[in-house]
Amino acid sequence: MTAVLPKIRVDDVNFRATDAMAFFQECDARYERELTLIVDQIIQRAGHRQFILLAGPSASGKTTTSLKLKAGLMARGVRTVAISLDDFFKDRADTPLLPDGRPDYESPAALDLDLFTQVTKQLLETEKAMYPVFDFKLAKRGDKVRRLELPQGSVAVVEGLHALNPLVAACLPSERIFRLYVSVSSTFADESGDVLLSAQDVRLVRRVLRDYRFRASSAAHTLELWEGVCRGEDTFIRPFKPLADVTLDTVFPCEPCLFAGMALWHFESAWEDGPHTAEAERLVDAMKRFTRISQRMIPSACLLREFLGGSLYLNKKTLKRRGGGRGRRSSSGKAVVG
Repeated sequence: MTAVLPKIRVDDVNFRATDAMAFFQECDARYERELTLIVDQIIQRAGHRQFILLAGPSASGKTTTSLKLKAGLMARGVRTVAISLDDFFKDRADTPLLPDGRPDYESPAALDLDLFTQVTKQLLETEKAMYPVFDFKLAKRGDKVRRLELPQGSVAVVEGLHALNPLVAACLPSERIFRLYVSVSSTFADESGDVLLSAQDVRLVRRVLRDYRFRASSAAHTLELWEGVCRGEDTFIRPFKPLADVTLDTVFPCEPCLFAGMALWHFESAWEDGPHTAEAERLVDAMKRFTRISQRMIPSACLLREFLGGSLYLNKKTLKRRGGGRGRRSSSGKAVVG
């Protein structure tokens, strides 16, 4: 549905930032408008139980999008439940290993797809299902149980990194599936059209802010993990993007202005020493090109609050329940936020 936006020019961004509130509201309205169109499409398929498979790479905004999608459907009278694939991780002892013997948390093989199949089969056949909630502190299934009801005409929003992988959808009737790929697709360019911030850079800035806010993780640590995260995305997530019925670009053209102040502080602290000095310096130089505007104008319902805190949909408690921002591990064995 959503066409990739053209390169967003820094001079245009800075000009529009002179009326900061109007600029932000325009960006927010575009995202909300696209989300409403997706809700409309789903409602047009009403009558049967539907499974919305929502995937995307790290810091794409898929968690907030999935919860806003649920809220939008329920506001239109459609009973909706949210299912996070994070709850279907295998216990650490059963997690597949990399060749060097470390756990491979990036692979879909780290998910208990047999359990997911069992749950969805029960929902289709009996309208009810239950499953244990994954405890990320213990790295295994805990004592808490999630109970779901999915009567005729209702919708299940299944969100996770691997939601578009055919292995996940194999247990579902094809006519009941709606696939949504959520990511940042746009880039920011200078006056000559040269890229200042790639789509991947935009997600990295988002993730640095979120890692610090919710996991007390430094920019240096996030930069250390980022290459492995992107490699996992290229292997296990992006190849299935063509399967999506709809692609949603979650970029806010105003976000470099909103994030610049905090991002500069984080990246400047990361370039003091270490192997990622050049990358941090490059990002600092890019972020300095944008006019800063206040984050105070961002309402709690906005997707950008997922990375800054103060979200209507996400807070430390809900992130902890959903895995503390995924609570996975990178191929280096360190904790990452999805």
